[in-house]
Amino acid sequence: MLKRFAYLILAFIIGIIISLSYFSGLFTGLEYFLEDRLFQNKLERDELVIVAIDDDSIQKIGQWPWPREIFAKFLESVGKAPPKSIAIDVIFAEPSRIDTGDDLKFRDALEEVDYPVVLAMEATSLQIDNKIAYIEKKLLPLSLFQTKNTTLGLVNVISDSDSVVRRFPISAKDSQSNNSYRTLAYEALLRANLPIPNEENLLPLNRIVYGGQTGSIRRIPFYRFLEDQNIAKELQGKVVFVGATAEDLHDSKPTPLSRGTPMPGVEIHANIARGLLSGDRLVPLGTFETSAWILLASIVSSLFFIFANRLLIVVGGNVLVGLLYLVTIIILFERGIAVNLIHIELSWIVTTITLSLYKFFIAEKEKREMKRTFGKYVSPSVLEQIVKNPKAVLLGGEEKEITVLFSDIRGFTSISEKTTPRELVRILNTYFSSITKKIIENDGVLDKYIGDAIMAFWGAPIPEPKQADKAVKAALEMLEELKKINIQFLASGDPEIKIGIGIYTGKAIVGNIGSEHRFDYTAIGDTVNIASRIEGLTKEYKTEIIIGESTKNKLTENFSVTLLGKTNVKGKLEEVTIYSVTK
Repeated sequence: MLKRFAYLILAFIIGIIISLSYFSGLFTGLEYFLEDRLFQNKLERDELVIVAIDDDSIQKIGQWPWPREIFAKFLESVGKAPPKSIAIDVIFAEPSRIDTGDDLKFRDALEEVDYPVVLAMEATSLQIDNKIAYIEKKLLPLSLFQTKNTTLGLVNVISDSDSVVRRFPISAKDSQSNNSYRTLAYEALLRANLPIPNEENLLPLNRIVYGGQTGSIRRIPFYRFLEDQNIAKELQGKVVFVGATAEDLHDSKPTPLSRGTPMPGVEIHANIARGLLSGDRLVPLGTFETSAWILLASIVSSLFFIFANRLLIVVGGNVLVGLLYLVTIIILFERGIAVNLIHIELSWIVTTITLSLYKFFIAEKEKREMKRTFGKYVSPSVLEQIVKNPKAVLLGGEEKEITVLFSDIRGFTSISEKTTPRELVRILNTYFSSITKKIIENDGVLDKYIGDAIMAFWGAPIPEPKQADKAVKAALEMLEELKKINIQFLASGDPEIKIGIGIYTGKAIVGNIGSEHRFDYTAIGDTVNIASRIEGLTKEYKTEIIIGESTKNKLTENFSVTLLGKTNVKGKLEEVTIYSVTK
């Protein structure tokens, strides 16, 4: 339970850290890059045309700025096949450098047109407060040009921290006059009486939906309208944007799709119009919602570590859900909801990697502890199974069917009286080392040494179908090994050792038993007690190995088994049927 709680705490901490990185603006540039690739509108809009003040037009008409009479002639030429509206992305804020008559010609043309004209204005000081634009200072066209056929459109767009233009204010409020001015493209569409889908979902600041790279919207050079009267038909029924595309006029800005080629301001406004007409909106997820998603990603990732056991399933599940989450984000983008991709996916990835490493190191630590705990008491094959399935060793224990073996040195008191303590320790160490080896070789678990006695068992922590056979086989090999040991003892003048072995099969509680400061993996219960008691009967029945009937019934191999009869054992009311085993 504590380990599961640790996963949750780690995930929560990671989520908080990633949320803080989101608030600090870390990876904002990368987030912009991905948003730019995910959110595009490639639909062509035939009703949009750019009349370009390009290099060819400047070469043919003359140095910029042009006389206002040039624009008057353009308006007159277009009037023969009137467009729905014209937006001129040029600010006529100062009188003509030629004379007053030049301005009057332009004014007269504006008054005589029978289609709406939107003139550009600029907020020279634009403040964004709570995502609402406010105009502190502004640059307007001459009042002379503000006629009944003209309205004003704001040309300001918003550059992000990477200097790329991605947003525009749908309108801005003048802090001095309290008047509101709509953005140039929005005003041009409204004046053209074109329907704007999802208009109610427009925000004070909106994402520009670019339809393509620079030049993706049809352009017609400005000069052609002065040379060819028939070209005006190309604008009939269109929304027209007039503006500079010539490099020397420096009215270009980097956009998400620029790829090294800045987009002219007039084309940015045309793209704004294209996005408005398409109905595509990209509404960013709120700060609170994004933080919640970041935390949720971390916590959901941790759930795999809490409830799944195998690391492969944990990582595979996280990868699968991470991919599903990525697909969900893309679908939301398609529906106009901008979900933060980097920080939420980063939260997921960092949590998965961190908890995977944590799980790996915890697993390695458990393996080391298992090897340290059981390495000296079980065979390598049993140890390998314990390491693979550590849950088999439960703290507190569980009931299992096991076969318990007790062996005891006969006449140990007499031996200890005839030897010095140092010699006794040497004899016991030699005896225990050789005899224990046979238990471990037969996949037994060495439980403990109790003075001169040995307790071992089979069937836990890993179930063993042939536990009775292995216990009896180990007992017989222990006797054979004892013969070799006694030859050494007699040769060195040490006393001969004789042992008795008792084996019994039955239910017992097996597990880590003890206090929280110290515990041992052991077995307790009637089965253990009976095995100990029947070991004590070996001297009485003048045999070396005695097994219970439950053990005898579990044997599958051919052993020499002889019925000894029924006997009472201390602590048990019912008689126990016992057998001797010989080689």
